[in-house]
Amino acid sequence: MQQTDNLTHATSVNGEALPLPASELPKNKQAFSLRDYQESSITELTKRHQSGASRLILCLPTGAGKTVTFAEMTRRTLETTPEARVLILVDRMELLHQAAATLERYGLQAGIVDASSKQMPTTPVIVAMAETYYRRVQKGWSLPDLKLLIIDEAHKGNFRKVIQLHPDTPIVGATATPLSASKRIPLNTYFNDIVVGTQIHSLIEAGHLALPRYFAVPMEIKAGRAFDGDYKINELYADFDKPALYQGCVSNWQKHAEGKKTVIFCVNKLHTLRTTQAFLQVHDQVRYITSDTPADERHATLQWFAYTPDAILVNCGILTTGFDEPTIECIVLNRATRSLSLYLQMCGRGSRTTATKEEFIIIDMGNNIRELGFWHEPYNWESIFRNGYAAVLQHAPVKSCPECQSIVALSTQTCPYCQHTFKRKLVNGTYVYEVETQEIVVDWTYLMQKEWHTMNVIELIMRASMGDPKNKRKQYPVQWIISCILKRDNPRPMLEEFARLRGYQSHWVDYTLKAAGISTRKTTTKTAPKGGKQ
Repeated sequence: MQQTDNLTHATSVNGEALPLPASELPKNKQAFSLRDYQESSITELTKRHQSGASRLILCLPTGAGKTVTFAEMTRRTLETTPEARVLILVDRMELLHQAAATLERYGLQAGIVDASSKQMPTTPVIVAMAETYYRRVQKGWSLPDLKLLIIDEAHKGNFRKVIQLHPDTPIVGATATPLSASKRIPLNTYFNDIVVGTQIHSLIEAGHLALPRYFAVPMEIKAGRAFDGDYKINELYADFDKPALYQGCVSNWQKHAEGKKTVIFCVNKLHTLRTTQAFLQVHDQVRYITSDTPADERHATLQWFAYTPDAILVNCGILTTGFDEPTIECIVLNRATRSLSLYLQMCGRGSRTTATKEEFIIIDMGNNIRELGFWHEPYNWESIFRNGYAAVLQHAPVKSCPECQSIVALSTQTCPYCQHTFKRKLVNGTYVYEVETQEIVVDWTYLMQKEWHTMNVIELIMRASMGDPKNKRKQYPVQWIISCILKRDNPRPMLEEFARLRGYQSHWVDYTLKAAGISTRKTTTKTAPKGGKQ
């Protein structure tokens, strides 16, 4: 794509220098290698800034390279005005380190502002946690010569108060989903305009994102809506906390994605734990993380996931942003949502390509595709930005292939995956089709009567999560599980399994055994030499 050259070096808003197109930068500075839509996005942002729109949304889908794009914007700002300062705000530690690493990779040293920071960095570029930065400024910290403020995941509400600290600074808010987290305060309250760099389907066609294949099972959702418009979590959990649905999720994964590296999104922490137990009954390499998982354990679990080919990682609300693992081959939506942002973020986790991966699988257990459309279909983000939740999100109706269970558009005549020819049947003006489901009932209540010393590790974890209804105790602590294991005749194997599930470091088992006064020697079985006797 050819870029325009009609801007001048005098480009500014309120006297502030703005990024310039690559054609106007000095020849002796090395630019990032940008894709066409990234270059045109920067050019368009510059035009809009020049025309007086000082606060702009940059809409780029997950996997489109938002970090690289705003890193190049940073480089060009500093190229134009060497004394300038650029501030990049994030809301997650993973995003903080990701942004800083990208900047450093291209020769831009970035100072960090997080909870451990004692003073404002003196580097030209600063990457900061939004809440920490706001509190530090409230205590008297200042950032003179700020020429550009970049906000990652700008649709989230925790950035609004920071924006108010810099009323005259040009701002670019980057997001894949320009829908405000609050219906009452749409993004156009704080931002003047939007630049849509590209769409998901265009990235797929260009080979930048993987091609999705959809499978879905009908689900009856009774949960009501919360104040934010999404489902009430407690009621949604009640909808999904059914033995048949746990096993249905497992059997659909076995049917469509067994052996593939998988991320599963659940409703809440208890749903995450119970889903993990269900999958451990059929697969060894399964772990989970929640907001309760300590940082070191989370890091260890993510490392394990990255290097385990057939790993399954179960979570609730942790891996929606700031998590990039290109080797993911399957996404399981083991929950329902009315949030288009959350839906697109969850699906997008599997969309990265590799040298050996060109497609991925989405298994929808919560009617999300039928309610919100295909992940890869185009959205009118300009209209959504200007009209907020009042904009009508039009998406194509879908149906299920009776042969391979893939989800395809209602207008499809021949399934692109198995070549099945659809037979249309019109009933009361609506096309009706059958969907195959597999359900195997598993009763979980038996754990309330089972003696703890006869439980396996997963059963102990589940029993701890159930707590003590008589004493109104919601759940037993982790120490209760460890104590139960240590009372066994040979606790090491169970401790090792528990450590693996929790992502503990290798020395944890020996430390725990030693603290309990138990020998740390591993139990071994002697093997006789070939031809000999045992």
